[in-house]
Amino acid sequence: MSSSRVGIRMRLIGSLASAAVAALIGGCGFPDVFRAEGLKDVVITYLGATVLTTGDRVAVAVSVVADGEPLPDPRLRFSTSDNTVLALTPIGDTLVACHSGEAQLLTYFISSMVTDTAPTAVDTIRISGGPPPPTCP
Repeated sequence: MSSSRVGIRMRLIGSLASAAVAALIGGCGFPDVFRAEGLKDVVITYLGATVLTTGDRVAVAVSVVADGEPLPDPRLRFSTSDNTVLALTPIGDTLVACHSGEAQLLTYFISSMVTDTAPTAVDTIRISGGPPPPTCP
């Protein structure tokens, strides 16, 4: 098990305890608090191209699976290690290949149960081609 999964699991345990107390105090959801489902193992996989040409604009494509089941409508945030090579549009859902080089696409799983600031997934994207297009952020 990777260290990022261990960190997420430990934070989830503390958050689950807080949620249990809140549910008991609120008086609703009592049976759900002690359900034996446990923590889910979340795996994020980048499905897009890892080699782009300067000027390419492609939607970020990822798969999110929790305990082997696809997670519908996961909340994700993306960033890059070098915006001069690989940028994101202002909305943050489209990659823009700006300059030849290599950059990491950082994917963050957003959950009320996890408050980790480390990326959940890191994928390397290579950019080849000429000068940056005028549309680069």
